[in-house]
Amino acid sequence: PGQPAAPVVTITPGQAATIAVARLKLPPVSAGIGPSPEVNRWKMAAVGYPLWLWADGPTHVGPVTSNVANLSVSLDARVSKTLLKMGDGHSVTCRGGGTPYESWVKPGAKSPTCGYTYEKPSLPQGKYTVTAVTYWAVTWRVGGATGVINLPQQASTQLPVGELEAIVVR
Repeated sequence: PGQPAAPVVTITPGQAATIAVARLKLPPVSAGIGPSPEVNRWKMAAVGYPLWLWADGPTHVGPVTSNVANLSVSLDARVSKTLLKMGDGHSVTCRGGGTPYESWVKPGAKSPTCGYTYEKPSLPQGKYTVTAVTYWAVTWRVGGATGVINLPQQASTQLPVGELEAIVVR
């Protein structure tokens, strides 16, 4: 007349990895855009001017260890690609996190890894919403078992894009 034994629950290494990945706190990564509109006198990006794009935030987390149902799960997360929805109907896919724009870059130089040039202005109607979708490849290991779980994350930013007109005097 004792209590019935509690059922024994067993999970696979893959199930343990899925639970550990769900617990993993990956940082939000927004779209890095350079040169930044804040540094020019017009406070906007210009139509026809090459922009550099990158994942603005950490692109590697780990390795970290999590305990799930008495299994030790090792996780290592890296951004495998970044999809940038530019707000004008076009998208750009960058391998990894792209290359951040630096102040030493020659004005007008195109990004060596990931860039975009707007063909139409957002102004005066408003700003383009640029959405960065970062795809994290999370490699997991439980004992001798291993695998990869892909995890997308999304963040948006506003970008004013206008036209600059030049008058040539001869």
